[in-house]
Amino acid sequence: MINHKGPACDLLVISAHTDDAEIGLGGTIRLLADKGRRVWAVDLTRGELGTNATPDERWVESQQASAVLGLAGRAQLDLPDGFIDSTDREQVSRVVAVIRRLKPRWIVTAPDPVRHPDHRQTPELVVRASFLSRLVALQPEKTGGRLWKDGETWTEPAERWEPEAVFSVCPDNGAPAVIFDISATWPAKQQALACYASQFSRQDGRVSTWINDDVFMEKIERRARTWGSRGGVELGEALASLSFPVMTDLPVERWGR
Repeated sequence: MINHKGPACDLLVISAHTDDAEIGLGGTIRLLADKGRRVWAVDLTRGELGTNATPDERWVESQQASAVLGLAGRAQLDLPDGFIDSTDREQVSRVVAVIRRLKPRWIVTAPDPVRHPDHRQTPELVVRASFLSRLVALQPEKTGGRLWKDGETWTEPAERWEPEAVFSVCPDNGAPAVIFDISATWPAKQQALACYASQFSRQDGRVSTWINDDVFMEKIERRARTWGSRGGVELGEALASLSFPVMTDLPVERWGR
């Protein structure tokens, strides 16, 4: 039997860096929060290799964005930035500990697993940890990290936990398993991204990067409009998964456009 001790969160978004959840899934987070869902974000690293801003500056920005999106809680671990490794036992065990404490129904990794090596490794790390979190023989002790002061705290860990589903943000050339309509929450996503001035703004002498060029924000909006068009809505965010739902009735939501 699965140990359901303590409250479970509805959605756990696991990302390599602060701002990754907002880039990939900001509209969906706010959409679900507005419906009363408990959504947590967990950032695996402190972003110590980032070109602009210190880890502490980025953590302050992430807390502001967390409030905008209505997160139930947010944690930041201290795995090595730039060296996320899905085969590292200690890193996997840290994520297992997080999953057992938050007991999520769904897990999503963000953003899409392209370009940055940490973004490519995070989905593999999470899939491994999600599987191992159901094995009672593995009992990691360390969760660690820092918690958003205005959010919830850790709950007591379950002895084992099995999430219903594990998703990743769908890359542009991928096949989505589900598209969320974020037309109404797009302004909140934009506001959350604006909290990360150190990353997305070139003011105050910041070093020029790919993500603080206006083209990057244009890409995020273009992607949202593309997925929205695919689903018959104005703006969307898409998730990919290797698993599919087994249904016993027609869903409440309409199927596609």
